[in-house]
Amino acid sequence: MTTLRQSISALAVTGTLVLGVGAPALAQSPQAAATATAKVTKSQKLKKMSSITGDSAASQDRWFAALGARKKASITKYKFNWNTDGCSWASDKIPGGYDFHHACWRHDFGYRNYKKTVGVTKFRSAHKKRIDKAFLHDMNRACSRFFWADPVGKAMRKKLKAACNKTATKYYDTVRSFK
Repeated sequence: MTTLRQSISALAVTGTLVLGVGAPALAQSPQAAATATAKVTKSQKLKKMSSITGDSAASQDRWFAALGARKKASITKYKFNWNTDGCSWASDKIPGGYDFHHACWRHDFGYRNYKKTVGVTKFRSAHKKRIDKAFLHDMNRACSRFFWADPVGKAMRKKLKAACNKTATKYYDTVRSFK
């Protein structure tokens, strides 16, 4: 048992020495570190926000990619606010298996980040309508979800999808009514 303890201790010390020697090689190069910490201009931030808050499937896909990479330097450099309260007071789970959670999250993302970057007045005049339109697009895309092993029949699915689209329109009309 004593021999085993000594062997483990020796391995631990050897591992520490190996890690200590290898650590500088693992560090970022000075150019990579400078690029990662370079200050993002307002113009660059607005361009990135515009690309991930549009009303298209491609924009939504770019937002999902950014969401997945939000802790990586390529996204953290923008200092985006990723907080969300879901669909606020409304449900983000819609009967029939439909889910508006990500639509609401991207909508919150657009509102919070544009208001902080350009101010509330400019947000309302230049960005709110587009972000609200993207919100409707995202909800309609969620309502178009196809269920491979659908537990309900075709007639019931058609009714559930219509109800989902109707709910999406109500949510959209509500956010459009806010000034």
